Amino acid sequence: FGSSNFGSSNFGPRPSGAEHSRFAHQFLFAAMGSGGKGKGSGGWGMVWAPMFAKGMFGKGKGKGKMSSGNFKPDKKVWIGGIPEGVTYKELHEHFKAVGAKWVEVWQGNGAGSGAACFGTAEEAAAAISTLNGSEISGGTLVVDVWEKKEKAA
Repeated sequence: FGSSNFGSSNFGPRPSGAEHSRFAHQFLFAAMGSGGKGKGSGGWGMVWAPMFAKGMFGKGKGKGKMSSGNFKPDKKVWIGGIPEGVTYKELHEHFKAVGAKWVEVWQGNGAGSGAACFGTAEEAAAAISTLNGSEISGGTLVVDVWEKKEKAA
């Protein structure tokens, strides 16, 4: 064990911390086919990535957030007359009876209004007929068909 090769492999002595970092950086770019030679040079194709390194290179941030924009217009209803202070949770409880999957209460310019989204167009139509004029926290809700905004030209 007294030899100077202790801790080394068939490829020479193990690099120190800074050398290892530089080596890993060079290896990574060589494996990815980059390094100043333009697109397509490299030739390694797919590079093995260990499971612990999944989030290291900016990929895999999820499939997007849920919102009323993810639903088709015929499966959404517009809600007006929402009293100040009513939360989306309270509104969702109110709309859950008719099958609401997602509810939003808007703030700022859209204060007092919101949207409810359903699994089918039939559920949305049933919500309009059932809940239009219903009361929540002392206010009367107006539930109407969703009309897509025209884009300003």
